[in-house]
Amino acid sequence: MKNTMKFAIVGAASLILAACGGKLEQAEKLSPGGTEFQQALYTGYVDLAKAEYNEGDYIDSDRFAEKAMAATRGEQVDPYHPEEWHLPADREPVLVGARERLMAALGAGASEELPLVAARAQTSFDCWVQEQEENRQPKDIAACRDAFILAIEEIETAMAPVVVVQEKVVVMEKKEPMMMEPKSFEVNFAFDSSTPLPGSDEEIKAASDYMKEFKDPKITIAGYTDTVGSVEYNDKLGERRAEAVAFMGMDMGMEPQRIIMRSYGKKDLKVQTADGVRNAANRRVVITVEGN
Repeated sequence: MKNTMKFAIVGAASLILAACGGKLEQAEKLSPGGTEFQQALYTGYVDLAKAEYNEGDYIDSDRFAEKAMAATRGEQVDPYHPEEWHLPADREPVLVGARERLMAALGAGASEELPLVAARAQTSFDCWVQEQEENRQPKDIAACRDAFILAIEEIETAMAPVVVVQEKVVVMEKKEPMMMEPKSFEVNFAFDSSTPLPGSDEEIKAASDYMKEFKDPKITIAGYTDTVGSVEYNDKLGERRAEAVAFMGMDMGMEPQRIIMRSYGKKDLKVQTADGVRNAANRRVVITVEGN
């Protein structure tokens, strides 16, 4: 009974603290301070803390608020380490690679040269990690990921080294660009599974390599199922299949901002069957690569 009473008191106290605003309230009382980069981090992390607080996620709200307060005190605030979070096994390598890309940009001076964009890249990355660990709001995951990609690409483009050739003029023969045709690649799945069958790596890698032939590629990754189960269930299964292939593709060099994911579920069958029929050919993801 004593333990029950103790937990009840602790739980009630937590609710009272959450209702009062917790660390978010403390952070909001501060003013942005430090460098321009740190000020932008403060603003970005406060916005994330507010969003999580409004969703009732007081733990992550406090984490972001703590980062905001540290930034405005002038302290160094590093992006999250994906390895320290409980991420899906197939997502962790993607986020580890993204962090390495972010740290390389920061190490090259992005926080001084492009402080606002660098802060947006870091806060979007941390948002991506946090949402990916929850792994229940695909739209929020995609929004954070896409914001990170846009910011990091802006940084890398702006900070790309400029090669200057002196005292030598090279006239290049202009060649007409070779027209590349759209091409599709297919990945198959076992029944009711969102894990690609063994050997799928080669097909996904071929799609990733073909993407590099285009200046402005577009990659559509569409998930399909056979006709067993409801429309709603198969739409979700097709979505999981498309997402699994997309993340494998990103590991192999596909650019996330080029990818469009779709699910057709048990519509547009490759092999026409009656409803409720298992058919291996229909359990697939089609990767279509096209562009200029």
